[in-house]
Amino acid sequence: MKDVVSQMNTKSLLTRIGVPVLSLAMLGGLGATLATSASASTMATTLSASVKPATATVVASTHVAGVPDTTVGSVDTGVYEDINGNPTTDLSKSAFGPVWAIDDATDTYKVHSLGGNQYAVDRMVNGTFEAFAQPNAGPVAPKLDPEVNGQIHGTISYVVTSVGGPVASKLLPEQLPGTGSHAQLKQLFPDIQDSDISGGSDWVFAYHAAHGSMTQDYRTPSTAWGNITG
Repeated sequence: MKDVVSQMNTKSLLTRIGVPVLSLAMLGGLGATLATSASASTMATTLSASVKPATATVVASTHVAGVPDTTVGSVDTGVYEDINGNPTTDLSKSAFGPVWAIDDATDTYKVHSLGGNQYAVDRMVNGTFEAFAQPNAGPVAPKLDPEVNGQIHGTISYVVTSVGGPVASKLLPEQLPGTGSHAQLKQLFPDIQDSDISGGSDWVFAYHAAHGSMTQDYRTPSTAWGNITG
């Protein structure tokens, strides 16, 4: 929003209210003073509006379907996530562990500057899951038949090093199926590589279904998480 400096006919106004009209010379000097003051005020406002605060938060969201959801620990479901974020039944191709569900979620990223080209990034996940195996059982997870549907809500945070900073418009609104968080962050920060992303170990994800609930929390043992059962 821009400030608008109102102008008025000073002589006409003073005449209407009965105030003696000043000489043209005096009015000229007064007008110059007012004009200078207004110009300075307008310039200050323009400069203030053009400067983005260093602490401003950038928010961007994207939707991704077909996301493999992995268990934690030694639980084996017979399905695994490979290096490209896709599910596979070939154990030798497992890069991120056993998969127990497929998620469909919206990822919302909130970014604020830490200074020195570093940014704190909070990722919030909200969506649904379809589970085909119990996530918190071992060593072999029982299959769920029929599969169990429910809701997922989670948070996880990262630190990103970037010279250019975040560009919210670069984060695609719709991702290819299974696109992971690192790939999304590299869209949000166009100048970074995987090595510029750290953190991601403070995950808390809550799952709720008609048959059980579970909260995966990095601060607590898996025995306290609960389970999703058929």
